[in-house]
Amino acid sequence: MKKKIIFLVFLLFTINLIPQTDTALTFNEVMFKTSSGTNSEFIELYNTSSTDTIDLNNFKIKYYTSGADVIVSAGFGTLLPPKSYVVIFEGDYDLSTGIYSGLIPASALVLKLNNKAFGSSGMSNSSSRQLILFNSAGDTLDVYTYSANNSKGFSDEKKTTNKDNSSTNWTNSTQANGTPGFRNSVTPLSYNLVLSTLTTSPSINLVGNDINISATTKNTGTQTAGSYSIEIFNDKNFDSVGVLSEKIFSQSFTNLSPDDSTIVNTVISNPSPGVINLIAKVNYTNDEDTTNNSKLRTINIFNIQHQFNDIVINEIMHSPASGQTEWVELYNRTDSSVNVNGWSFADNKTTVTFTNNDVNIPSKSFVVLSKDSTVLTNYSIPVQLVVFNNMPSLNNSGDAVIIKDSLGILIDSLTYSPSWGGSSGKSLERIDVNDSSIKQSNWGTSISSNSATPGLKNSLTPFNNDLTVTSLTHSPEFIIEENNVNLSTTIKNIGKNTAASFSINLFNDSNFDNVGSVNEMIFSQSYSNLGIGDSVI
Repeated sequence: MKKKIIFLVFLLFTINLIPQTDTALTFNEVMFKTSSGTNSEFIELYNTSSTDTIDLNNFKIKYYTSGADVIVSAGFGTLLPPKSYVVIFEGDYDLSTGIYSGLIPASALVLKLNNKAFGSSGMSNSSSRQLILFNSAGDTLDVYTYSANNSKGFSDEKKTTNKDNSSTNWTNSTQANGTPGFRNSVTPLSYNLVLSTLTTSPSINLVGNDINISATTKNTGTQTAGSYSIEIFNDKNFDSVGVLSEKIFSQSFTNLSPDDSTIVNTVISNPSPGVINLIAKVNYTNDEDTTNNSKLRTINIFNIQHQFNDIVINEIMHSPASGQTEWVELYNRTDSSVNVNGWSFADNKTTVTFTNNDVNIPSKSFVVLSKDSTVLTNYSIPVQLVVFNNMPSLNNSGDAVIIKDSLGILIDSLTYSPSWGGSSGKSLERIDVNDSSIKQSNWGTSISSNSATPGLKNSLTPFNNDLTVTSLTHSPEFIIEENNVNLSTTIKNIGKNTAASFSINLFNDSNFDNVGSVNEMIFSQSYSNLGIGDSVI
């Protein structure tokens, strides 16, 4: 009796030592939406064991509600070594001429089903479906539900090759026709640095303006990158290969953690006009994928064509009278003609090119922009009218007006509001072309008898030299014959320049012709240096 008890205990202990190695199997890739359409679906399994070979003979895969399909040899045996892939095809897939021919490495095991399709007629392309893996004894080894949101020819791939079949560990392949029998395209490498970005600023590069260069290297591997360097080259011979004589930046680094990035910056100062080809490169000895270690960027250096406010927005008809059209007037402040071919007009939502033809605005002159030519029926416009029917509509409640040149460089802009002026058929006029476009005090409602001045000097714009009589009074208020009368007049300088020399004359217009003649003059005095905005009495 004692021997039986000892034998029973030993037997139970021996049974517990037998490993179930097939539980190390897991789904790793599912191709359900193939590029060829027929006979090319596959399922890839992976043996996660580091030590055990698994015999897959008569294992089964169950698709959705169909009966389980039996896995059989495709002529290469059924033994799957540790840390290895097996690709299972439909029974009628031609291994020699099929779309995956030459793609599957020799190290991968290839098996087939004992019939022509997964399930009754193949896997669904449009609905998510469950897959179950059974061993030959019918035990469930793995379960995965694929998501049918893939493009044609792109499989479902597992990110990290383990038993985790949650949705966060699966995603769509990045490689057409998938990765049957080798590392998934979405599986991170152990050691991989990626030169992820190479950028420059500003967005438009002009002669003499520094170019700021920035390159980002990211560790997309699962392990810390111990030692690496980043280089930037000015590829002067345009051969896309950076050599020592072209190097403009180099720096070494250590210990970049997974998912962390290193950003380096350098500057090209005072560039000449032309083209610059930049190369950024990360050097990392342990890198398992060197195809993503460099980036190229080509930038153009332009000559400066126009300065900010060479052309200014000078008048805006955003609230025309009923039946009339909106328009905007531009003014050339420079001493030379300016060609606005390729220039753009924008409000706060839409940008459009207002002409693709040569339109020259003469020096110290205007051009009028409008959606249609009906503006000519309401105004006599002495300058060129540029019509573009996609001109953005300007809001009466306030809007932006933006002008850029053909390079996209800002020339002038403003944002007006109703309080600035311009309403009920009267235009919004700029007062001074040399003052800021964005100052409300530099704008107001037109006082022209025509309600606007398209192509002409604005009614609010002062002359360079302009004195005005602001008052002419007398006292006493009621004049009695033979009594003296005191006369007073006020002269104000409303021009843009100091009045260097001027005279004030008073006349007794005895013939009532409203013209003062010499023999009617009763007062005359000369003055000098009346300041802008000042008055003399």
